[in-house]
Amino acid sequence: MEKATKCGPDLSACDAQAEKNPFLQQSFESFDRATMRLQKAFADLEEKFEAINKELDSKNIELQKALAEKEKISSYLQNIIESLTTGVIVADLEGKTTMMNRFAEAFTGFLREDAVGVNANLLFENRFPSDQEGHFDLKHFDGGVGEKIRLKGRKLEIFASAVKTENDKEIGMVIVLRDITRLEKLEERVKRTEKLAAMGETAASIAHEIRNPLGSIGLLASLLIKELKEKKNRDRASHIISAVNDMDNKISNLLMFARDQKPLMKEVSIHNLLKEIIIFSEQILGKENIILTVNYEDVDPVIVGNAEMLKQVFLNLMLNAMQAMPGGGNLYIKTRISGGNDEKKNSLNPNVEISFMDTGSGIPDENIKKIFDPFFTAKEKGTGLGLAIVHNIVDIHGGSIDVENNKGGGAVFNITFSVTGISGRGAEPRLSIMESYENKNDLSC
Repeated sequence: MEKATKCGPDLSACDAQAEKNPFLQQSFESFDRATMRLQKAFADLEEKFEAINKELDSKNIELQKALAEKEKISSYLQNIIESLTTGVIVADLEGKTTMMNRFAEAFTGFLREDAVGVNANLLFENRFPSDQEGHFDLKHFDGGVGEKIRLKGRKLEIFASAVKTENDKEIGMVIVLRDITRLEKLEERVKRTEKLAAMGETAASIAHEIRNPLGSIGLLASLLIKELKEKKNRDRASHIISAVNDMDNKISNLLMFARDQKPLMKEVSIHNLLKEIIIFSEQILGKENIILTVNYEDVDPVIVGNAEMLKQVFLNLMLNAMQAMPGGGNLYIKTRISGGNDEKKNSLNPNVEISFMDTGSGIPDENIKKIFDPFFTAKEKGTGLGLAIVHNIVDIHGGSIDVENNKGGGAVFNITFSVTGISGRGAEPRLSIMESYENKNDLSC
């Protein structure tokens, strides 16, 4: 066997040796072919790797676009849920809250960060139907049946249904809360107006039937006074005339309630009307030991109405408050601009709210809804027409009137009218009008 010869740095020497050794030459050729195949394979691998990189880049771009689109849709849906004027609460199968929007926060009084993880039943102070173990019974809500409850001073209607997957598997529950407080009041007003209209027609016909013979009685009593010589008999006739006049005044009030009135309307200042009534009532309030405090809005609201009829409304409410405080007390009158684009400015469709609040004993809950009904009264000598007439006048002016008991005691009557304009700046925003008859110290709000 021949010894291998070193080629050295000169490859030509190897070639020369290869020519003399066929086996070595064959090995070099195989090595060259293998090298070329390896280079080609490496080149193919580089091409494939570059193609894969391009495809990955393309997929990453698509994934980023899809993720951004999903985030955009998620944000859009979240904004929709937050913009709803209904409350939305989502709970899991165990009844634990997983999310809620801002109106749900307002309705329940819970912040979402405090509510998450809490059993949703607790958000409603145990007023929400649940099974005996304290968890939600999803079947109870299937079908979207609404339930009405009172919560945090609001009347809420609740709709709830199970949250299901594509395979119809229940994974939780969504609860929708709708505030129907205002709707309930509107429904009550409509029913009240319809009832007043029906009773008004009946009252008007009865009043006319009574008034005719009553006039004859008064006329005959007047003739008797002239003919009777004894003072005793003349006093009796005078008493008859006085009773007839008293009855005639009551019938006039009845007709005012019943008649379909179309008074002359013009722009009037609410604050000016209140000032006139306050001046007129000053001595009466003082004698009854009533302290009157008035809190005017800092601008003077103007409405379209009949000044005399509106003054009758304000006077009647003041007298009603006085009768509710036979031993003296405090009467607060407040005006406030609400609604429109900018409160306290000339804005779109603002309202003026006029509140009369007394510190009397309040109104029994069972009488609240009947307080404006004609002939309903809790007073021994009352006719039950005063507040019915007030309601009728307010209704003629396109306004609304509500009553509620104040938490601190007494009752609050709230009247709302549409404002047609603002007459400059009103009186001082805080003004004490009346002094106690016993101590002459001013009282401000």
